[in-house]
Amino acid sequence: MRWSGIYIDAVSAVLGEPVDSAVAVAEGRFSAEEAAGTRQRAARVSDRPAPDLAAEAGRRALERAARDPREIGLLLHAGCYEQGVTFWNTASYVQREVLGHGDAMAFEVRQMSNGGMAGLELAAVHLSAVPTLTAALVTTADRFAEPRFPRWSADRGLVFGDGGTAMVVSRRPGRLRLVSTATYSEPSLEGLHRGDDLHAPPDAGAPLDLMARKRVFLRDVPVAETIARNEAGMLTAVKRCVEDADDDVAGMAAVVVPFFGADLAHKQCIDPLGVPEESTLLDYGLGVGHLGPGDQCAGLVRLLDSGRVTAGDRVLLVGVGAGFTWTCAVVEVTHG
Repeated sequence: MRWSGIYIDAVSAVLGEPVDSAVAVAEGRFSAEEAAGTRQRAARVSDRPAPDLAAEAGRRALERAARDPREIGLLLHAGCYEQGVTFWNTASYVQREVLGHGDAMAFEVRQMSNGGMAGLELAAVHLSAVPTLTAALVTTADRFAEPRFPRWSADRGLVFGDGGTAMVVSRRPGRLRLVSTATYSEPSLEGLHRGDDLHAPPDAGAPLDLMARKRVFLRDVPVAETIARNEAGMLTAVKRCVEDADDDVAGMAAVVVPFFGADLAHKQCIDPLGVPEESTLLDYGLGVGHLGPGDQCAGLVRLLDSGRVTAGDRVLLVGVGAGFTWTCAVVEVTHG
């Protein structure tokens, strides 16, 4: 989808404190083999509830955008993991904490690690379709709290980090122009994160073991086929997105892919896309960890705050979420 008159006014990120991977290895929480393969230097760790991270990021984004909270008519909040309280609407909490008024619609976006990117696309759809809507706020947050979620060993090839992000999306010209988005899904891969019994009650006392769930799925689907489907899905979304932008991947000043470990990031994203590692934020992500749905927004914050991109530069954002869904976006820097 090619967009006209949709902008990102501001982005922000609130991250936990860095914990060195060497500490996790020494404590037996992170294997030396995984540390070598991922090249993960550190993970951001917070003791704050995820919704509070989202709320702080939201307030910062509004301040950066010089926006009155009353101008926000739509709030979309995405998270991968538990948000702290069961049977509760996290989006309404973020709405109360950040906006403080009831004139906005608030929704949770459940797209796993693709939630932030899906939220961006949904915000663009709403802004284009609803004449009275002038601005939206998209937030993400996750806290992968141990021991229930063993951030260093729950999965292979990546380490999970804690943080919240926010972006203000509007029809008012802002620092970034949304050029295009595209979404593709491959539901045949949803079993990778499910396990073998949809109705099994969760064991609240057992740490999550995502690899055990994947082993169940891989009994019936070969690894090579799984990899091929994953790669094809991402490339389909990217191809549609850059074509709608009248551009190509080579024309991007930067490509933000999920903050996976080095080996996984290369296999799933960097190598299939054919981009050099230095055009991505891989090195930055190796000091942060996978933020669930927040990697792409945190990546934009890094690119803008560091001065790595300037007016006229385009950035490709690649979202990947269990399910599987991929949402990609091309954004253009309008001014420094």
